[in-house]
Amino acid sequence: MLISILLALQLQSGGDRPFRADQGYASDKHQIYSVVELSRSANAPDPAKASYGPMLAAVCPHDDHALAGPVYFPVMEKVKAKHLILFGVAHKAWKWNVRDVLIFDDFQSWQGPLGSLGVDTGLRRMLLKALPAADVLVSNAHHAEEHSLEAFVPFIQFYDLDAEIVPILVPSMDWERMGALASKLADALAAVAKQKGWEWGKDYQILISNDSTHYGDQGWDGKNYAPFGSGIQGLVLAKDQDKGLIGQYLTGPITAAKLKGLLYSLVDAGDLQKYRITWCGRFAVPFGLEFSRRLAGALGRRVPDGRLFAYGTSVELGQLDVQGLNPTAPANLHHWVAYTAMGWFAP
Repeated sequence: MLISILLALQLQSGGDRPFRADQGYASDKHQIYSVVELSRSANAPDPAKASYGPMLAAVCPHDDHALAGPVYFPVMEKVKAKHLILFGVAHKAWKWNVRDVLIFDDFQSWQGPLGSLGVDTGLRRMLLKALPAADVLVSNAHHAEEHSLEAFVPFIQFYDLDAEIVPILVPSMDWERMGALASKLADALAAVAKQKGWEWGKDYQILISNDSTHYGDQGWDGKNYAPFGSGIQGLVLAKDQDKGLIGQYLTGPITAAKLKGLLYSLVDAGDLQKYRITWCGRFAVPFGLEFSRRLAGALGRRVPDGRLFAYGTSVELGQLDVQGLNPTAPANLHHWVAYTAMGWFAP
């Protein structure tokens, strides 16, 4: 009872966000060091790496490190900035009955396996001050029960203990609302960056959370997510569908037309709660990239150019051999998740 009261007070007071420490995610120093090293060895050398320049924005998985670690790695090794704007999935938005707003937190820091990761409270305050009250919700409770950004924390800490984050969850919204909010937030960040003399890619970066297709006919709360069947053919066809989305809508220069096309490829335009294709980042990805496109405009820059780093599935990648790290869901032809790692750079 006392623990519950203390946790409730912590969530209200804006202290440290507790670390969920689910068994599939690195929760101590040994585990995150092992995950990074094993994930590095699982990635082939990238011959184009030297030509990329600073990464401006990225899409990264948030599934178990035990399964998706190798697909996190090519994004997270390129996170170099001290100030990180994180866009996460609002998995429980239906439960909260929240939509059409950006969900900020009020924590001072987020706990992780290497201690506490600081929140950039000054940047968050300036962004919130620039946004109309009707466009935002500040809720520690929503952030505390959402795992899609917490999954980034161990990797961020591994590479830089002094980095600071501004976590934002993106619930359901249509394309018009998405564009309006992205424009306001981009203008706000551009004003801060100009005031402080920050350089995009060097001083601040954007990280967007997403797991791609969730597939199978078992373990999805009674839902059947296997439109192509649950065998090898289903795996091949679902992967082809994902790669088609990536090639058509995400690679190359960001455009509004491509992002709108992605959004309505993933959700039903008439019912935003209805999946067409089961990417959980169906709102976070188009929002985060439209924000990036509009930020480029506000800064007088050319729009960033997207490149695919890695794509994999839980059923094919297997499990990293890290002591104490066990997947929180099965990985087989009846239940698997796809992972996409992408970065956006100056053209």
